[in-house]
Amino acid sequence: MEKIWYYAEAGMQQGPVDFDELRARAASGALQPYDLVWQPAFGDTWRSAGEVPGLFVPQFVEAPPPSDHAPLSDVPLTDIVGTRPSGLSAAVQAFERMRAVLFRGFDITRWFSIGFCAWLAYIGSQSSVPNNLNRSDDAVLAEPFKGQIDAALRHSFAVLNSPSKLALIASIVLVVLALALLFCRLRSRGDFMFLHRWYRPDASIGQCWWASRASGHELFVWRVYFFLIAALLFILTMVAGYGMVVRPYVAAGYQWHAALVKPAVACVTVFTLLNIAVQVVAHLAKAFVVPVMYWHGVSASRAWLAVFSLFNQYPFAVLGYLCCGILCSLFAGFVILGIGLLTCCVGFIPLLLPYLGAVALLPYTYFFRGYAVCFLSQWRPDLVPASA
Repeated sequence: MEKIWYYAEAGMQQGPVDFDELRARAASGALQPYDLVWQPAFGDTWRSAGEVPGLFVPQFVEAPPPSDHAPLSDVPLTDIVGTRPSGLSAAVQAFERMRAVLFRGFDITRWFSIGFCAWLAYIGSQSSVPNNLNRSDDAVLAEPFKGQIDAALRHSFAVLNSPSKLALIASIVLVVLALALLFCRLRSRGDFMFLHRWYRPDASIGQCWWASRASGHELFVWRVYFFLIAALLFILTMVAGYGMVVRPYVAAGYQWHAALVKPAVACVTVFTLLNIAVQVVAHLAKAFVVPVMYWHGVSASRAWLAVFSLFNQYPFAVLGYLCCGILCSLFAGFVILGIGLLTCCVGFIPLLLPYLGAVALLPYTYFFRGYAVCFLSQWRPDLVPASA
């Protein structure tokens, strides 16, 4: 094979090397997709290494935008044996991608533009300020736990017996539900916009917005159904808890007795497991289902089939992905905390503002968006279509 390839390293021209040597540098991470390469067929123009077909593994190949109509490829989503993916390798790849896009050739306009897509992708699902930040721990500890429970129950029964208060609470609940639906719709579209920007950092917000229309609507509908099912399960658990624990407790004059222990533990356990299950499903939908929908233009239910196939083949690899993600999140949390403390808490101020918070945390969200993409790409490189 001819040695006709040149590449730029630290601003200096290196080479010539043959294509196999260049690909080996790409596989080792020494050559990044946004580094420049050249060979005689390019004429006078150097090109980004990521534009060279076959040079990088599929996770760095641009995927075509989501389609409003037919699927983008005929790659089977199930019954295909994939390679065991590694959470650690995916984390390394995602970190390199994040560093290459955000910090190599830093562009503040692009940073704020991608930050807007990240903000939409997480709108209404996170809060920068802990809910108990302004509570007085001394006041909480001063009142016995049983007294708090009794006071809450008495207040609840008083509200139920007051039509005006009940109507006010119902109105508030309806407003909250309406806002939740709005945020869910924006977040569903933002998920695809943010993923689009992961592949195409220089795409405009308008291009991402219109490219994500059909897939965003499909994901929104799936999330509404999922929310209704989860809400029904939570309501059934609370109704069972009321019948087996609350009503006997109130009927006994707010006196606790041993017969209530087992049903109380059972209800709390079911409620906790339901909450964990909902959180895990919501995370996997954002992390795994969205990329498969984006790559192939399929429905959320079909994308879930591919995700279930991954679980069946490599359940411990998925568990490793979750554990590695938790460790990365904890490390990032310590870094953010350290930056905030080193700046005398001034660094925490942008995190309190919705859009600026997303911009400030863009390296964090961009890394985790790529972490899931790289993990999936290791399992089934054929899932990631080649650039059109």
